[in-house]
Amino acid sequence: MATNSAIFEEYLNKGHSYCWDQRWEDAIAAFQKAIEEAPHEPAPYAGLGMAYLELNQLEKALENYKLAARYSRGDIIYLRQVADVQERLGQLEEAGKTYLAIGEIELGRNRLNDAMDNWLRAVRLEPNLLKAHHRLASVYRRQGAVRPAIREYLAIARILQAHGEKEKALQACEMALQLDPRNKDVLTAIELIRQGDDLSEVENGRSATESTGNTGLLQRMTETLDMSELSPNKQEAAAPVQDARRMAMEQLAIELFDTEGEEELDAEKFQRDHLISQALDYQRRGMINEAISCYEKAIAAGADSAAAHFNLGLLYQDKLRFEDAIKEFEIAVNDHEYRLASYFALGECYRARGRIEKAIENFINVLKIVDLATVKHEQADRLIHLYENLADSLITQGEKDRATAFANALVEFLSHKGWEDKVKEARSRLDAISDAGMMILGDVLTAGSEQVLESLYLSQEYARRGMYNTAIEETYRAIQLAPDYLPAHIQLGEVLAKQGRLEVAALKFMTIADTYRIRGDINGAIMAYEKVVEFAPLDLAARSRLIDLLKRHGRIDQALEHYIAMGEAYYQLAQVDKARETYQEALKLAPRGSEEKNWQAQLLRKIADIDMQRFDWRRALTAYKELRKLDPEDEWTAMTLVDLYYKVGQPDNALRELDQYLVQLVRTGRGGKVIGILEDLVRQRPGDAGLVERLSRLYIQQKRISEAIEILDKLGEAQLDANDTVGAIRTIKKILKLNPPNAASYRQVLAQLEQ
Repeated sequence: MATNSAIFEEYLNKGHSYCWDQRWEDAIAAFQKAIEEAPHEPAPYAGLGMAYLELNQLEKALENYKLAARYSRGDIIYLRQVADVQERLGQLEEAGKTYLAIGEIELGRNRLNDAMDNWLRAVRLEPNLLKAHHRLASVYRRQGAVRPAIREYLAIARILQAHGEKEKALQACEMALQLDPRNKDVLTAIELIRQGDDLSEVENGRSATESTGNTGLLQRMTETLDMSELSPNKQEAAAPVQDARRMAMEQLAIELFDTEGEEELDAEKFQRDHLISQALDYQRRGMINEAISCYEKAIAAGADSAAAHFNLGLLYQDKLRFEDAIKEFEIAVNDHEYRLASYFALGECYRARGRIEKAIENFINVLKIVDLATVKHEQADRLIHLYENLADSLITQGEKDRATAFANALVEFLSHKGWEDKVKEARSRLDAISDAGMMILGDVLTAGSEQVLESLYLSQEYARRGMYNTAIEETYRAIQLAPDYLPAHIQLGEVLAKQGRLEVAALKFMTIADTYRIRGDINGAIMAYEKVVEFAPLDLAARSRLIDLLKRHGRIDQALEHYIAMGEAYYQLAQVDKARETYQEALKLAPRGSEEKNWQAQLLRKIADIDMQRFDWRRALTAYKELRKLDPEDEWTAMTLVDLYYKVGQPDNALRELDQYLVQLVRTGRGGKVIGILEDLVRQRPGDAGLVERLSRLYIQQKRISEAIEILDKLGEAQLDANDTVGAIRTIKKILKLNPPNAASYRQVLAQLEQ
């Protein structure tokens, strides 16, 4: 206490008067005199603090306000002055700690609202004040303010993670999850912590998640909420889950009154029904533990319906018993009516357990079921394959940030009433965009932002109106927003093609195809390579890659189609040898193709045509021999084979082949064609004794003697011209047997030949 209180009071009053008159230097002198009289009194120090503050000597002001606070034993008035000057000096961390201390004092006085105001100001100035966040989280939790409490627990988790206390950070998230088991921000935080990703980087906007266009995670996780937002409501379950829960409760209620087929209600059924009735009542009243107990007993007693398992799974989920919930949902998922909701709930539970791969697998099943209901039957296989590729990119390839963003987007997509209409609208937009290849609802969730799809839609509309340059600009905008989003690149390639820039379009699709191959999307790569060869039919390298992909993935018919196209391209380029080699290579694959396509015959004809055009009769003969085996009914093949045997100097084989075909015609009831075929052959080769012999016999059988004599006469002349005397003699004797009108002349010639 002051040694001379009168002098102390005199100087203190002078100091205050000088302050009133804004004579700051005089005030400082007076307060210093007062301190000399009473060095442990807070008032003169506070006066000095105010005077120095007005003179903008902030360091001295802070020093004196701190002394005032110390000697007053923590008077809130002085502490507030300390915090204010600290804030002005930029000492935000120290200011935050001071406001934290003020909040503690207010709490001790049972002034909770004032305490919270100071804690909120403390964490605004210094976000890493763990105690302030703990205080706020505790108060919000008791008040039932779910969203602010979750925000504080997430802040606690961030701070603990930064200090290397991963398990405690996860515990903070678990506390938040108890308030709302389906909160996507808490689930995201758990994933990031388990993956070792820094939550503070997310807050600073440097996360890979944001780089994909999914901004706002920081704001959702840690933004300061107005007091008007202190709603006790949890995040609603996704609409399909809500629908399934209502359906399950209705079904269970109906079953209680369904006695059809029951001659009498036995004691066990009565007990099961009683337990189900109790469970439903507890569930409606929010008495979760009691509802769980009744469902467990009912199921143990034989109530084994999907509805009961689904409801029990939801209740387990609400109590954070995720492993138990998973077991129940895995039973319910086998029932068609609960499949969609069960897959979704499984995704949520696995995500809460940190098993993001299993979560994504189930979430993709949800989207696949929804999407399959919107497409044509013939599109189903391609859609399923696209979802397999999406799962691979999100899980196998380790794109964890994209996986988290996808999960959040799916939850958001299905969390509102009218989600079915949203699905139909999304499918309509995707179908309008995807001229070049099918798109899936997953594209909506992985595009990065609505702007990407909007730009693609506008691009498509501009292209339809012939405004190609504008369409290209809009597509480039989409690519800038999401550089790795392949549907945008596909759209660009399509517009370039429509504009007539086929070479550029082909190059674009070549890049797309290579990217799909790297990503393991074989169907996507095949689609893109097919576009390349459509726009550049002579691009043999692209077609070769396409054929290789098709072969390796069992799409043999398509591979053979492109083999034929490649052979034709080589032929157009005058590379006939390469064309033949291509057909020959395809021929090895042909047995694996569809029988109805008759690939071997198609390819053999291509090969034979080339050989015939090059007068390579022997190689052509080989091809036609195979063709004859493949298609024994084909007349052109049979006659060409006979002709080739003659051309290679094998008349005996020619006649043998001819006889086989003629016999075949007779046996199959087409004998009327025989004489015409022989006449054609004799006209081509009138000097062939074997052909004339066969035709003349037919003429004789048909009593066409004069025609038989005519062809034998021509044969004899040909034999004489060829100095075949023996043959000519034999032919004249045959003519004489037919009693020709000029028999004497034939006898004269015969006599001369036999001399």
